[in-house]
Amino acid sequence: MAALFDTFDDDLDDLAERCADPDPGIRRVAMMELAEAVGPGATVLLLKGLADADAAVRAAAARALDEHDGPAVVESLVRSLEDADEAVRRTAADTLAEKKEPACGPLLIERAEHADPFVQAAALRALRELVLPDALAAALRALRSPAPEVRREGLGVIGYLKAEEALPALIATAGDADPSVRRATMAALVFLRPGGPGVSTLIAGLTDGNWQVREETAVSIAKIRLPEAVEPLIAAMDDPVWQVRTKAANALGRIKAKAGVDALGNALASEVSNLRKEAAAALGEIADPRGLAYLEAGAEDPDPDVRKLIRWAIGRCRGEA
Repeated sequence: MAALFDTFDDDLDDLAERCADPDPGIRRVAMMELAEAVGPGATVLLLKGLADADAAVRAAAARALDEHDGPAVVESLVRSLEDADEAVRRTAADTLAEKKEPACGPLLIERAEHADPFVQAAALRALRELVLPDALAAALRALRSPAPEVRREGLGVIGYLKAEEALPALIATAGDADPSVRRATMAALVFLRPGGPGVSTLIAGLTDGNWQVREETAVSIAKIRLPEAVEPLIAAMDDPVWQVRTKAANALGRIKAKAGVDALGNALASEVSNLRKEAAAALGEIADPRGLAYLEAGAEDPDPDVRKLIRWAIGRCRGEA
């Protein structure tokens, strides 16, 4: 052990001793403390922890490696995706998702073709924010997986890449039997352009049977500022789920849809303060004088944030700001 200590700074000697303690509880706490340590010595100890005989120690090491970088860290975490313990696998997957090291892309792309759906999904999740064009082929193949989590993570990669060549595949997954996959499809369609192909597929998501799909659709429409969606968004202002109505209100404001003034004005009478806030903000963005009557009627709203937005929106509708 003395030879190992020679590779560490003096302040890591105590942690190194505890990492070798016979008590797994002591080793686990040492892994947790190593999350705050810096330098290659701390990384070496954590990588050794990933091979510990105790699953709780391995999980603690995988979690602590969130604060450590380098190809060796990513490679070890990728191997941990196949750990015998589920908690270790999931912790390694979560930590990998936080890493943004493009040099490790080839390793992750390779694992995206793994036979184990969990490993596939974790690799695709880690690839998402790397935005590597080379990952597109693996992501498209993932859409044919029988595992919904793999299809969902493949869509995440495509969404970050904004890959227009993937549009036919996205249109197909919009009808997926799994609502989480349909939701991911709506999120991935943010690269669409007004008037372009795929717009009708996105708009159709506003009437999906799952409210989270409808909500995600409204979010994507707001990002694109899709004028073709104004009437469907107005209809969505009557959705039975307030979260959907809130996102529809936001979208109408971002599109500056004057046709939505009445629907937004009526939403100022909602019992849900978040919806009232979005409606007031949207009316301010639209800045149509027809919104004044609604805004003035709600000027004494019990929520101070709503009142503040209403005052701002009134100024906008009066042309004062």
